[in-house]
Amino acid sequence: MIVMSKINLLAVILITTLLSSCGFHTPVKNTELNAVIVSDKSNAFANELQKRFNQEAVQNLTIQIGAEVQKQLTASYTATNTANSYTLTLSVPIKILNADKEILLSQDLTARTYLSKMTTSSQADRLQIEEAYTQLRYTVIKKLIRRLSKLNEN
Repeated sequence: MIVMSKINLLAVILITTLLSSCGFHTPVKNTELNAVIVSDKSNAFANELQKRFNQEAVQNLTIQIGAEVQKQLTASYTATNTANSYTLTLSVPIKILNADKEILLSQDLTARTYLSKMTTSSQADRLQIEEAYTQLRYTVIKKLIRRLSKLNEN
């Protein structure tokens, strides 16, 4: 019994040491983000971003979101000269202002992906491309939230 509890204690100490040495830590400062979003009502990016904010937190930033720019380039063709794969790029112009209307960030945030093995059905291709743009939108939102968190820390 005593030997088993010593082994358990050593295991806990070892795991704790390993986790702390690799940089693992619990968040010290867990601030809630919220901002005023200025964009067109039909802007899918702005609508999705709004869902990520805590509506009860103080709005100390203003985010101006421009129209998404979606680019689709054919990356390869089949032997019959039809598109076989695409490179998709999503770019969103973002401007972040503080409470005094000073610009903190003005940049186009971009994400890119590669789609291969397109089907013979144009409807299935459209759905696959639409889903890829949705995933790119989530990627850009993650980038923006990371930047907002850094701005919020300052």
